[in-house]
This record gives sequence, C-alpha cells and structure tokens, in this order.
Amino acid sequence: MRRPLTTHTRHYMALMIQKLVRAQQSQQQLLTLQGSCQFFGLRHFTDTAPVKGKNQGLGSSRAEGTAPRFYKYVGVEPAPGQGSGWQITLNDRALKTPARQPLIVPAYPLALAIAAEWEWQDNRIRPFTMPLMSLAATAIDQPKPRQKVTDTMLQYLDTDAICCREEPGKLANHQAKVYNPVLAWANQQFDVKFAISNSIFGAPQNADTHQAVRQFLQGLDDWQLAAVESLASSCRSVVLALAVMHGQLDVQAAITAARLEETYQMDEWGLVEGGHDIDIADMQVRIAGPAVFLRLLKHAQ
Repeated sequence: MRRPLTTHTRHYMALMIQKLVRAQQSQQQLLTLQGSCQFFGLRHFTDTAPVKGKNQGLGSSRAEGTAPRFYKYVGVEPAPGQGSGWQITLNDRALKTPARQPLIVPAYPLALAIAAEWEWQDNRIRPFTMPLMSLAATAIDQPKPRQKVTDTMLQYLDTDAICCREEPGKLANHQAKVYNPVLAWANQQFDVKFAISNSIFGAPQNADTHQAVRQFLQGLDDWQLAAVESLASSCRSVVLALAVMHGQLDVQAAITAARLEETYQMDEWGLVEGGHDIDIADMQVRIAGPAVFLRLLKHAQ
C-alpha cells in the first residue's frame, strides 16, 4: 500500500532539511555545480518516460545544473520483498539510482527525508539541493569499490587536518584548543596515539593507528561508509568524520573545526564576498548532509 506524504509530514521533513536547501540557493554555486544534473540523468530516476511537451530545452537546463520537474507527487512505501526496506515513488513509480538500481533505503525516516528533498523541488529539479539522495545513490551504486574507498581514506590519515599543525603561534594555539579534545577522544576510542606534527610532510601515523582505523572502516555497512567518506573529504579529516559519526561532534562543531584555518584568515584579513560566503554555505551542506544521513540511519529496524 502506497504511503503518500501528508501535508504535515512534508512540512516537518522540509523544515529538517531547510538549511541544507537554503545553503545552495546561490546562483554562483549553481554555476560551479552545473554538471551535477548529468550525474543524475532524469531517465535514471524512474521508469517513467519524460512527460511529453515538458522536456523542451532539457539540454540547456542540464548545462545549468537543473532539469524540469516531471512528477506531480512524491510518496514513500515499503519495498516489495525487502523486509524493512523503504522506497520513494514519483507519480507512483519507484525511484531509481543513476545506475538504474532500485533506490531502497533501510530506514523509514531516511526515506521520508529523501522524499522531502524531491517534494521540495519547485518547477525545476536541482540535484545539488538533494545531498541525502546523492548519498543514498552512492551507497547503493558504489561507484568506487569498498576497498578503494577505505584505502583512500587511510591515505588521508597521514595528512589529517587535525593532526597537521602550524608553527608555534596564535593559530597553532587555536588549533590545539579545538583539535586536541577531538584527538583525545579518538585516542581513547581506537586505543591508539594519533601523531601530531607541524612538518610540511604531514603527520604520518604508525601501523597500529592505520590498522585500528582500517578495521573500523571495514566494519561499516555501505550506507555508513558512504556518509563517512563524504564527511572525511569535506572536512579533510578522517578523525573529524569519525567524531561526527559517533556523535562526539555536532554539525556546527564539525564545521567550526573543518574551517578553523579559513576562519582565522577571515578574522585577520576579512571576508571576501562571493568567495568565503559561498565556501561556508557549501561546507554547511557537505557536512550537515552526511551527518543527518547517519542520524536517520540509526532508525533502521
């Protein structure tokens, strides 16, 4: 039985992702992400053919990073034969990933949130305002093998942002104040000692640290790994990503830590409009999206 989104549910879920959507409204941000619609080709979303007469100029709209909205309503329903899985429907047609696999998610709240992202679209679809949809598709399609994902993240570990410090001074003191509590948690959580360095060659970690982090990453399911990889890339830190996953840092604290050096430079030299402000908005979405994704996954039964 199809479970359409009620007005109350739409409003609730829209409020939850409102900040994610608002942060991506800038026209300049739109231009920098103009290829995103090609990643989310419309024919990959459902088996529904584009509505006749409403696809005029689709090529040009893709160049702008948008495409016409081709559906009237969004629903959420149990996935057939999938136990506790849930699927999102557009005009009663099941949503699919870019690789044309059924988009079935393990948690009902996550399905609602992804449905809300689709419902939030007005007359044009803007894929870059749907971070949860993007993460779900990545988890299902796995464009990169799991082993490659974990190997890449372990390479980041030796240049982790919170382990690489500045020379002694004001910025280094600020880094210690923000980063050291996170490292103290990580040392205890993984029973290792993360190395700290101000060398230009980074902060190489020992074999025990690499093994502990590798073992943890390999134990994650595909959904968790997709979110943690996205967080690590956005924060330039595997440790920060793991801290967010464990609830050690909330979204705002993670953003503060990830942008610490940039914020210091802004305090010293000022904010560049059309540059720093867009970077901040982009960072908010790229960290808040995976953090919300991980939180909603906890409701999987």
